[in-house]
Amino acid sequence: MIIKNSTSISISTALREAVIDYPTDGLVVEIKYCPKGSTRYISGTYYRKTPTRDQGKLIRLRINRYNRYPIKVQFKTSEYTRKTDRRGNELVYQKLRTEKFNCAEDLILAIFLHEFSHYLDHIEGRNGRYKQTKADKFAVDILKKLEVIV
Repeated sequence: MIIKNSTSISISTALREAVIDYPTDGLVVEIKYCPKGSTRYISGTYYRKTPTRDQGKLIRLRINRYNRYPIKVQFKTSEYTRKTDRRGNELVYQKLRTEKFNCAEDLILAIFLHEFSHYLDHIEGRNGRYKQTKADKFAVDILKKLEVIV
């Protein structure tokens, strides 16, 4: 795994240790700051294919340099609730899990793990659809294992 970090945040070791038990051959991780004026606190994308990388295997993370911590992030769960609206239609809601991150390093790690799950799906030949809940659960499980969250 090659990590290209354009920020002042020291995170490379934590990323490598978090996925030490998984294949990372050919994976490139880019960490940058969000563009000036961005209202996002962080964004992450896994690219299956790019103009310069036919094989994809690129995770790009962008963090806002003006974040104020702690930051709360919601993760999807596999739990659902059902309610009936006033017309008798059944509505299904997915429960969310809210986690608080006290520093940039933990926030980057969480989003990296989510995107890393998409990378694993790619190298295992799974399609890219309907994987957000699975990726969130993967990230939460590893964050618990690393005792970043409880």
